Amino acid sequence: MKGFKFNFLEVAALFLAILIAGLVYLYPVREYKRDQIVVAFGDSLTRGYGTPPGKNFVTYLSEYTNIPIINSGKSGDTTADALIRLKEDVINKKPDVVLVLLGGNDFFEGNSEEVVSINLKTIIRNIRASGAKVILIGGSKQVLPNYELVFDRLALEEKVEGYVPNVLLGVLFRKDLLYDSVHPNERGHEVIAKRILPTLEKILREEK
Repeated sequence: MKGFKFNFLEVAALFLAILIAGLVYLYPVREYKRDQIVVAFGDSLTRGYGTPPGKNFVTYLSEYTNIPIINSGKSGDTTADALIRLKEDVINKKPDVVLVLLGGNDFFEGNSEEVVSINLKTIIRNIRASGAKVILIGGSKQVLPNYELVFDRLALEEKVEGYVPNVLLGVLFRKDLLYDSVHPNERGHEVIAKRILPTLEKILREEK
């Protein structure tokens, strides 16, 4: 075509511009501050029991958001155990956002829904009193229906900033997503991370 001549550098620059535009469309820049402190507080599920190092939902969330997330999960913790270490392992970190995923070990130890509710309410209130936002995460409506009702009520009554119910939906009872009968493998943790991510990103975008 007469009047339209492009040299190699011009063509390369045009191609690069189109490529970058496409990447921005597919992977939009996340609009939140990167200096926020996020803590994941829970038991073995949060700790990543049964997964290789760096292959649990906390690490995946850190990668997706490009924000370091402190993993304060401890295997075997009940809500009562977690309450004891709340100040040292969470509040003293001066977090902006705290993910709370607890209750499974209470079930295995036979603790009542009332005990779980009281302990979680205390944990939530102490975290929020420190100035941090809370994302409450429920476990499994299929296995722990009564416990999940506790999470539903707490999310509403305590007006937590974020709530992710039934996070193990589609993971439990899937051998390809489990390390053992209750703990997800790395693929299962990816599912969990992607389920939590939209709520976490929403909270990160909000000003403290």
